[in-house]
Amino acid sequence: MNSRIKNVIIRMVISIIVFIYISYLAWQSLPRFDFKVIMAFFAVFLTWSVIETLIYKDPDTLAAEDGDRRSYIYLQLSSLLVLFYALMDFMEYHFSRINALEPGIIIAGFVVFILNSVLRYQAITALGAFYNPRVAIYQEHTLVTAGIYRSIRHPMYLSAILNVIAISLIFSSWGALLIMLFAVLPAVVYRIKIEEEFLLKHLGSEYQAYMEQSKRMIPGIW
Repeated sequence: MNSRIKNVIIRMVISIIVFIYISYLAWQSLPRFDFKVIMAFFAVFLTWSVIETLIYKDPDTLAAEDGDRRSYIYLQLSSLLVLFYALMDFMEYHFSRINALEPGIIIAGFVVFILNSVLRYQAITALGAFYNPRVAIYQEHTLVTAGIYRSIRHPMYLSAILNVIAISLIFSSWGALLIMLFAVLPAVVYRIKIEEEFLLKHLGSEYQAYMEQSKRMIPGIW
């Protein structure tokens, strides 16, 4: 068993423990509707986590250079902040819960989460062994321009935005949407900036030509 599989198993075990603990707290203190929303969210989240683990492919070669510049941790922390605030807002404090739009806004959130999962699935399977959560390049690297990458260069970062939008809607929190605007979006823009600089440095004219015939995240617009 390689280190990646071990890390995945550890994360899954931790997630299940957290899930059981939050389920217990929710059952004890929340109205039945809120409890069902929490359970549904963790069910789809854990299901996607398993799917992502199964479709992941180990790289064929070692990473030749890492140019992440802390963008991964910035994006992860800002996304976790959205999740933490949305959960607390929904379960306990109700600072910015949008009760008037429920349950429609919650259903919309689950629809966005499913769309996000489909997009992320297409991106990960298109990248194959070149998928890396960090900004890095492998010893024998090939630019991927097939599938979803044919029209947009950064579907994974579009997925990151859709993910936090989905969480904000599922937990009916306009405060979480504000955090997304002022924390997650800047993290995504920063990530795109350093990744494109990094790939231009290593792939040169090939990546420049790809940039000219594709958009960052929104086909035909940006």
